Amino acid sequence: MKVLRKECPWDAEQTITSLRRYTLEETHEVLEAIDIADATGDWQPLKTELGDLLLQVAFYACLANEADAFDLGDVIDTLIEKMIYRHPHVFAQTASEDISRQWNELKDVEHKDRQSLMDGIPPLPALQYAQKQQQRAARVGFDWHQVSDVMLKMREELDELEVEVRNGADRQRIEDEFGDVLFTLANLARKLDLDAELSLMHTNRKFGNRFRAMEALAASRELDMSSTPLDELEELYQEAKASLGE
Repeated sequence: MKVLRKECPWDAEQTITSLRRYTLEETHEVLEAIDIADATGDWQPLKTELGDLLLQVAFYACLANEADAFDLGDVIDTLIEKMIYRHPHVFAQTASEDISRQWNELKDVEHKDRQSLMDGIPPLPALQYAQKQQQRAARVGFDWHQVSDVMLKMREELDELEVEVRNGADRQRIEDEFGDVLFTLANLARKLDLDAELSLMHTNRKFGNRFRAMEALAASRELDMSSTPLDELEELYQEAKASLGE
């Protein structure tokens, strides 16, 4: 990385700000490679993508070293110290019946200067951020007791959105109600022990695969999709879905 910073024009001009988009892209590519490994047993894409993500870590550490802030060794030392501190049941032989609760309590000690449970949540994608907020609120009992309660709330929020749409409400009002629906769906995912962001990513990939298969079917039959009626497109989509074994 130090050589690249000196000899590659592109690497030389990068900053911690410019790298953010690439870090996000590499993270999502790792997640996709994990899905491939899980679905097919092929771990090779994950090996490649983990290397790309590791390069991002090395890049940031190199920039920090240039700024006399820290180096890669400091990053690793900090991580080791943190893991030892947060795992007393492993490294200090202090047994705990509720390891998850102990982990959160130790993290709270680290961030004792926070004024609110909502403070300190990293800038995650919106669905993950919503689930983090809900997890924090649940620590003090501000949470639904049953999944059925969340589903009831979800239907209530959908009804409210439908009323606003039907009444021709302004964009801001509809956006607020739509956001409430998404927030409740994220909460439902949490109660079902699902990651809302990963669930949506999986569906995005699934839809993309189905649509490509649909396009291939249309091309094989010399169909112009843009002029094909919707009901016929739906039949084509279901055929493509079946062809993928779904």
